[in-house]
Amino acid sequence: MLYVLCPIRFRILFMYPVVGHEKCTGCENCAEICPNEFYQIVEDKSDPIHPEDGIECWACVNQCPTESIQLRED
Repeated sequence: MLYVLCPIRFRILFMYPVVGHEKCTGCENCAEICPNEFYQIVEDKSDPIHPEDGIECWACVNQCPTESIQLRED
């Protein structure tokens, strides 16, 4: 019996939230819903303090009424 090992590359993707400030209204929904509390409101716009610390629950994405929070791949 012959066994052939096939190399398979796995890539771990990290998705992080990015705020589109042109659409953000500063409603603070993301800051209120985030379990890691890494959103702050700066000049009436949402600003992630450390988006890489997210737990990938995407509560902020789901709560944003203007869809200004998008996911980006690292």
